[in-house]
Amino acid sequence: MLGQPARLEDMALKRSATWLCVIAENLMPIMLHMSKSRGTEEHEGQKILKQIVSDLRDDYDHCVPAHLFDEFGRELIEQIKDLIERVKRALDVRASMAKFLAQVNVAIAMSDILLSRKLRSLKIDDMPKMMRHVFYSRMSDMKGLRYLSLGSMTGGWKTFDMQETIMKGMVTMKNLKGLTLNYDCTDTILQGLAKFCPNLEYVDISNSKYITNDSIEHLVKLKNLKVALLHRTQITISGIIELLVKAKNLTDLGRYDELGRCLEFIDQNYPQISSLKLRKFETRFATTRHIQLLAELCPDMYYVSIFHNMLLMDLMALISINNLSELYLLSCDFFADQIRDVLQVKGCNLTCLHLEHVDQIDMNALIYISQYCVDLKVLSLYNCVMIPSTSLYTRRFAIPPFMNLEKLWFVSDCPPQYLEFILVTALKIKFIQLGTQVFTSDEMFERIFLRNPLQYLEDIRIINSDELTIATAYRMVENCTSLKVLNEIECWKKVRDYELVQFREMLKERNYAVHTAPLRKYATEQMN
Repeated sequence: MLGQPARLEDMALKRSATWLCVIAENLMPIMLHMSKSRGTEEHEGQKILKQIVSDLRDDYDHCVPAHLFDEFGRELIEQIKDLIERVKRALDVRASMAKFLAQVNVAIAMSDILLSRKLRSLKIDDMPKMMRHVFYSRMSDMKGLRYLSLGSMTGGWKTFDMQETIMKGMVTMKNLKGLTLNYDCTDTILQGLAKFCPNLEYVDISNSKYITNDSIEHLVKLKNLKVALLHRTQITISGIIELLVKAKNLTDLGRYDELGRCLEFIDQNYPQISSLKLRKFETRFATTRHIQLLAELCPDMYYVSIFHNMLLMDLMALISINNLSELYLLSCDFFADQIRDVLQVKGCNLTCLHLEHVDQIDMNALIYISQYCVDLKVLSLYNCVMIPSTSLYTRRFAIPPFMNLEKLWFVSDCPPQYLEFILVTALKIKFIQLGTQVFTSDEMFERIFLRNPLQYLEDIRIINSDELTIATAYRMVENCTSLKVLNEIECWKKVRDYELVQFREMLKERNYAVHTAPLRKYATEQMN
């Protein structure tokens, strides 16, 4: 798509962040000179820097509107990261560590400006590690936070070293609604959350080995709690059962492999409980009875993700889940395990279908999916065994295949015509990601474009190709009028470096707003 003029507020936020980095660059030689002195002058330099940053924080807290402060924060963090990289590149290999730290500390000090009551969302795990201590030590200043992601912190190695820091920070976070703290959460921290953050709705404390059944009473005190992700903690089945029974608004436990057994126990021992508010069910151990209980006890259930064991489970039990709209199936056969029959009954409700390590998929299976799942918007095929079709299909389709499909993940080795069939018929497709084993070629895309111009396509990522040339990249840009992202062209083996440079120059000259950065870099840009 053509590049559009940037919004004035976006330009203002970006330039405001740039200006702060310019100030930091101008301060670096001054702070470096003062750091070489010992005693009073070095201390005076730190005092001056602290006062400058404090004044800037007051100015920005007053001038940046609250609804734009999060966006400003993301922009500033990104520019500080770039500034640190420039400092690294500018240093001589023989430069001392003291010189590097003196300059970097100035850049990091600018992040203090974000310590405002206006900040609503913060992901500390997205920041460079050398910046994180600023926010860890000043969490109490961010009184307006609604969502806080502390990530994995120490990765579980020094959990109790960080406990006091977290406890001090949460005292002022009365408005916090979401918290992510993997690996390093403890029962004591949860006790503090229940006391100081009563409005919490989302808690992700997965992989925290110091979370035990003692935490259940604290989680239950959070009356608004809807999502509690407890995977790989020390909470036992009895603890999960207590949580399900007492947390009246709980809708999602994330992955928990014994969730079916918990439902069995509740059904047998709590006759007064007629229903639960659970809406998502993700497990690697499920029986037919578990699915039946899911339908009986959880009328709002819409998301099911299961690892199929043919000795324990009949997939036809899924038919009883009335509101099922997102289905994730792992390790089964499309025909032998009756996936086709399930889709025939429930496909009309499905908007998302994920098949992983599913065998017996041929053209016939794809046609069944397209005809039964009329409203399907997301289709994922991961490492599925796709076999050649044993018969030809010349009949007319009762319903246009994949007419509402918007997102496609295709990561399976298959005959080329299978992918071609999907892309030719998916007229509303917006996102495509193709794995390393998927065959693609210029000729294939020419045939696709003849029947489907892909006019709504916004993002396409072809991770690897032995046959695609730069000609297809040009064709996509010209043909796909909504295209915004065309990643991983570097992995097309027939594309030369100079061709890619010329292609990017063409995009710039013609004002095409198409990102061609590698996938990891683009993902980082979007995240920040």
